[in-house]
Formats: sequence, structure tokens, C-alpha cells
Amino acid sequence: MAIFGTIDAATFANNVGVTQNDPTVTKNAADTVEEGDVLELGGVAYIVRTVTSTTAIELHKGYVAATNSGLAGAVRRTPPKKVAEFVVKGGDSITDYQLIFVDSTEKDVASNKARGITGPGWWLYRTYTDVSGRTRHKAECLAFVHATAAAAGDDADDTVAADVIETITIGTQPANQNTSSGGATFTVAATASASGTLAYQWQKRTSTSGRFANVSGATSASLALTGQLAANTGNQYRVKITTSKGAAEATSNAATLTFVS
Repeated sequence: MAIFGTIDAATFANNVGVTQNDPTVTKNAADTVEEGDVLELGGVAYIVRTVTSTTAIELHKGYVAATNSGLAGAVRRTPPKKVAEFVVKGGDSITDYQLIFVDSTEKDVASNKARGITGPGWWLYRTYTDVSGRTRHKAECLAFVHATAAAAGDDADDTVAADVIETITIGTQPANQNTSSGGATFTVAATASASGTLAYQWQKRTSTSGRFANVSGATSASLALTGQLAANTGNQYRVKITTSKGAAEATSNAATLTFVS
């Protein structure tokens, strides 16, 4: 989760106590924090869900690092109200959505605009697969904030909100495969213009007029099949490719499997 506000950051004067996988934080009464604030602990950002007392708070999720009764350097920041309310009310537990921050550079990147992200600030973003197997995008702006990457603390959203224009080029498309043994391998070769790490998702349909659906666990540049029979003749496979730098998704051509008796 990105954090806004290096300019409004306040570091606690005293250490706090944290327990791994526990949302409870003990603190000194002299260090103030409010519900909805961001509290950065050990470099990880948490939203304060509840202020239990002057010396205890509850985070929106359990503390991820090791138990420490004297953790120094806790940093308090204040995000926009809508963002805080979204997390405090449990929105961050909805796995279909991501809360991302788009800075003043990322707002102008074409691949971000193609996702429906049309300006800077906090966005609620998700993808879904339509009936044809294509990836679709839905983005909703929770809070408009115009800030540079440095001021935003933006360091974890680049798989969605790209910092640069990156494109995926498919150099070798999957080829049709014939098999008599039941085994077949479909392969794709692709590159990313800004050196992002490629991610793959193979899809299958059982006829040229059918719908593509994801193949479970098929997430590498090659798809190896075994146990194919005559009934599998005509099955088609393609692969969707994304990158760690937020390039627009690329989809390969479809290749056909034929069983040869």
C-alpha cells in the first residue's frame, strides 16, 4: 500500500510494542495517533483501525514481522478520509480489489489510462475475466491527490500503476501441435521493453467457437500437456502476458492441438 505524506510524517518519540501476527500495538501515551491514520512500523504501512486507549491501538491487520517490545521509529501519517474509511471498514480484505496510489508521473502513462486510471490519487482497482476470456479493468477514484512519487512513498503498486510506458512484444507465437503419444508442449517467447518481469497465464477452449478459460497452474512460458486423446483434437490454447512494471496485457494467437492416430 502506498503512503501519502512525507511532509506530514511524525515519528514517535518512544518505542512501541508489537507481536507477530497480532494487530495490537502498545505505545507511550505521549505519542498520539487517531483512527484511520497510517502507522508505518518497520517499513510496513498499517491503518489504525481502533484506538483502544492512550497506550494501545488496533491495526487493520496483524503485525507481519517478529515480536518486538521496543520497536523504534514508528511513523504516523494521515491519508485522505475516504481512503482511511475504506480500510477501517474492512475494504482491504476484499481480495478482488487493490488500493493503489497513482503519482504525478504515473497518471500520464498510457497503460494506466487504458486501465481506466485517469488521474493522480488513490484508486480502487480490480480486474475480471469476461465471457471471452479477456481481462477487463475497473477503476474508481477514492481520493484525488496530486503528489510526486517521493512525497507519496509510492513503492508497491508498479505491477498495476506503471512508472514508465512499457510494452510487451510477442516474438514467437504458440504453434499448432500434433501428438500421437498424448504429450504436447505449447511455447511462447516474449520481451518487455522496460525489462519488467513477465508473468504468464495460459488459457484453453474446446472449440473454435467456444470460450477461453484459464488453465490452472499454467503460468510459465511453456504449457506441457500429457494424456491427450483423440477427443482432445481441436482444443485451442493461448497465453495472456503481463509484467511487473504494469505493461498493458498482451494475448498470443491461439494454437490448436491435433491427435494423430
